[in-house]
Amino acid sequence: MIMQEKIRPSRVAGSFYEGDPGKLRQEIAMRLAAASSYGGGGEIVAAAAPHAGYVYSADIAAPVFKALATASFDTAVIIGHDFGANAPGVIGVLCDFTAFRTPLGDVSVDLELSEALHSADERFVVHNQVHRQEHSIEVQLPFLQTVAKDFKIVPILFGEATPEHCRRLAELLEELRGDRKILVFSSTDLSHYPPSETARKLDARTVSFARNFDLEGLCRWQSQGDWERQLGVETPICSAGGLGTALAWAKMHGASQCEVLRQGNSGDVSGDDARVVGYASMLFVKKAADGTAAKPEFALTTAQQEYLLRLARLTIRDALSGKTALPEPPQDDALLQPAAVFVTLHKQGRLRGCIGTTAARTPLYQAVAEYAKLAAFEDPRFEAVTSAELPELDIEVSVLSPMRRIASADDIIPGRHGVTVRQGFRSGLFLPQVWEQLPDLESFMGYLCAEKAGLPWDAWKSPKTELQVFTVHAFQEPAR
Repeated sequence: MIMQEKIRPSRVAGSFYEGDPGKLRQEIAMRLAAASSYGGGGEIVAAAAPHAGYVYSADIAAPVFKALATASFDTAVIIGHDFGANAPGVIGVLCDFTAFRTPLGDVSVDLELSEALHSADERFVVHNQVHRQEHSIEVQLPFLQTVAKDFKIVPILFGEATPEHCRRLAELLEELRGDRKILVFSSTDLSHYPPSETARKLDARTVSFARNFDLEGLCRWQSQGDWERQLGVETPICSAGGLGTALAWAKMHGASQCEVLRQGNSGDVSGDDARVVGYASMLFVKKAADGTAAKPEFALTTAQQEYLLRLARLTIRDALSGKTALPEPPQDDALLQPAAVFVTLHKQGRLRGCIGTTAARTPLYQAVAEYAKLAAFEDPRFEAVTSAELPELDIEVSVLSPMRRIASADDIIPGRHGVTVRQGFRSGLFLPQVWEQLPDLESFMGYLCAEKAGLPWDAWKSPKTELQVFTVHAFQEPAR
């Protein structure tokens, strides 16, 4: 690379985000103030956030930046859009700009680390014009400039998203970092241009790969997934390489949890649900706030998820034909552990049945089979599923963590926690997925009390009401 003073000018200030410095600071401050605070503790080693225009995605991204205000890093490796089959054999596209300019000032590029990457592997290339035209790195900078001080960036546009390329970049960053404190930041949007309901299903699948640290599954999903059969879908994620590198880096540095802070899509803002782009913001966390190793959340491999979803469908099919035999136990210890499970059925995007338990009494595989059958035939809100409907059903399985009692609703993390309320003999439960329809705490808790528990709307504020929270490992069949 040629070491000389050159600035990459802002490309999308005034279009993707406010071009006036004062107004931009005001907007960012407002969005950060409104964002939920991350209270999970631990060391943040990597993060992911969307890169669309602020009007569409900044509220999804803001919780990540609010959390990064307390993170320790001096170098942010920001990995943007990838080029896939258009860049075969390329790991990443670097630049030799000395700084990236935004209305809030210039952000210095760590040219030393960029050059070291370029020298270490010929699969890195330098192309300033590509960086000059791309917005996926630039849109993250004003937020970073607001929450962090004295940091440099290594801007990378990913090449071909393969597990080997992601691991190689993570390994080189570790090898070359010296005394730098590196944060790997994946700048990525999720599904591009399906209807909103399809986007939510595809995005849930993509996020599940991140939750499970499943790098191979993520890359295979982007390049070979069955999303290609869906009308209007251009891609399920526009930077699998960036997210994959974040997964590889996080795992290398002992991260045990992927915290999904918020999800949504452009239709939530525009009102146009016919053609949307999906978004999610995530943190990858190493250990608990007290310095002890964080307990990993329950997670299943892609193969285990596929087994359980297939089991749920086969159980409903067999019941429709009169078969009642229990499934044979699988040769898999994880599926033999007792688990609390909900099975949810949707038909054409609408709820068709949902039944489960909050107590882990039976093996996971057996619980899935049992509650799939109950959701299909015993949910009192619906008629029993018919054989003609079975091909139209979409099946989702939710595995619950143990319940934890909390002192007040202040301890609820929107988007992450499922919640139960109990007062006397009345109780109700919402899974975390309900935050997608009821994203604010007042509505979520109000509907939970009134619609699920038969309590007054504001009963959750009463000291007489017991509140419990839990997390969910949820996965569903691919969109058809």
